[in-house]
Amino acid sequence: VLAEQGIGASLQHYNPIIDEKINTAFDIPAQWKLRAQLVFGSIEGEAGEKAFIEDESRFKTFG
Repeated sequence: VLAEQGIGASLQHYNPIIDEKINTAFDIPAQWKLRAQLVFGSIEGEAGEKAFIEDESRFKTFG
């Protein structure tokens, strides 16, 4: 696995404000939707515990 090689990764979600600049800079086809990028690098520390909000508080359904 990557961690055994000293490599870590972080998933970074895109903000739609930068889509046009990213599309231009990297020649991304217009029909593609930018959602996130996975950034790789060295492991600088242990991953901490993540706190999650209960689904009932995060999602609403109607109908």
